[in-house]
Amino acid sequence: MFSYICGEITDYGEGTVTVDVNGVGFELSVSDYTLSECHLGQKQKLFVFMQVKEDGICLFGFSTAEEKIMFSQLNSVSGIGCKLAQTILSGMDPTALAVAIFNGDIKALTKIKGLGKKTAERIVLELKEKMVVDTAEMVLPVTQNPDLKVNKDIQNAIAVLCSLGKSQAEAERLVDAASKLGATTTEELINMAFRIN
Repeated sequence: MFSYICGEITDYGEGTVTVDVNGVGFELSVSDYTLSECHLGQKQKLFVFMQVKEDGICLFGFSTAEEKIMFSQLNSVSGIGCKLAQTILSGMDPTALAVAIFNGDIKALTKIKGLGKKTAERIVLELKEKMVVDTAEMVLPVTQNPDLKVNKDIQNAIAVLCSLGKSQAEAERLVDAASKLGATTTEELINMAFRIN
């Protein structure tokens, strides 16, 4: 099982990139989000998911661990395969997608090409709880910043970051820093946290 591939980007096309690893070219199926992060001639680390089917093997590549985690979560939803999960990630970056699922924003999800209302509702139904962790057990960042008022947006931002693979301590640190930079809503806090990261 592959975890990641690190090599030079030697070619790319619509939805694919080729990574040269010691003279072996691995063709990875990627979202538009990851494709925009890949540049010819640049050495890059891409996280990988390997799909094995009767008719062959396909490698899916991701520029961030968060995108791979979101891909796996989407792929766990009944009726959503790897290709549709990748299409969804091409329509919305992982952070915005996590926020939309967390908020149950069906309207935002159905703006993604190829994603209908029923499928969007199923995604929210099956994944919303995965976007939430038990904030009651969290040591929120008030001890690090006494002026920070812990509110629902801060708790939600920490929860979403944790669901995307951040540790509790790292999520708290990033949200604390984002708040100090002026972010207030859940989405602003998450977006700022990833820019800080």
